[in-house]
This record gives sequence, C-alpha cells and structure tokens, in this order.
Amino acid sequence: MKPSSTFCLLGSSLLLTASAPPKPANLSWAGETVIFSFATKTGKTAALCRGPKGAYLVYRFGTAANVELQYPAKLDASSWQKFTYWSYQRGNPYLGIAELKFQNQGVQYTISDHTSAQYDKQHEEIYPRAVSIWVTVKGKEVSVVGNSDTAVGELDVVRNDHKVKLEKGMAEGSE
Repeated sequence: MKPSSTFCLLGSSLLLTASAPPKPANLSWAGETVIFSFATKTGKTAALCRGPKGAYLVYRFGTAANVELQYPAKLDASSWQKFTYWSYQRGNPYLGIAELKFQNQGVQYTISDHTSAQYDKQHEEIYPRAVSIWVTVKGKEVSVVGNSDTAVGELDVVRNDHKVKLEKGMAEGSE
C-alpha cells in the first residue's frame, strides 16, 4: 500500500509531504519523563508522565497548545495512590493487557495498552497493539481510540515504581 501524500502551498512553493501517523504532542513539563503516550485518532495526545526523581505521577490529555485535562491537579507524592493499576498476561497465544484507572469529578478514566498474538495472511504470528482511553460517565462508556503506531513507552512501567495502587486481587510480583 502506497503512503498517501499531502500538498501544501507554502508561500509560492508547493511542498509535498508523505502522510505518517501523527506524533503524540509532548505534554511533559521540564524534568518529567514520559512513561506512556500516544496520539488519538482525533489528533490529541494522552500522556502519562513521572515527575523528577519519581516525585509524582500525572496524566495529561489534549494538545501542546491546550491541555484539556491534567490529573491530579496537585503534583506531589500522594498522586501515585490516586491511580490503580491492573494487568493480565498469558502465553500461547500471547495476550498482554495493562490498564491504569483513575476517577476525576465522578468520571472514570481507564488508560489501556493491549497486545495479542494473531496470524497475518501469510500465517505468521504478529503482535498488534491497541491503545485507548475508556471514559465512563454515569454508567455510559465511551472509547477514545489511540493510534498504536504513535505509542511511546509502556504502561506496565508504573507497576515497577511500586507506588500505584494495584487492582484488588493483584498481588505484588504476580501476573
């Protein structure tokens, strides 16, 4: 499949650019590390960042020019316990699911990163990735679909910090 092209008029010059998946905007602040980030199908960015020296955990959503949501508002050590982590892994066929949840003003947010073994047309095993945000308001769930080609980092990393809450039933060190 040929990549599509875009024509732009720049001054009196015609600029031809090949289309590529949008890169996630950098929603991190100075000194922060991006743990997990991706661009959504609508061109916005979801980003999970760790503060300098692990001082806090923060989720941001929007664009570099307009961050629509930052959670939590107060960035300190207590922020880690405002997130709940859940994961599941299985082999043969491989399935890996990692989710990070938080609740803000009565709205439940679930950031998800799923990878599963599948077979392509040549019967070769491939591992497609799906990234998304599930937003639940008053029992109604909406999915904000991410572009997996833009995913940076791993959601699973927050578990290794040993600071986030684990979903009930998940023991430390188990899968």
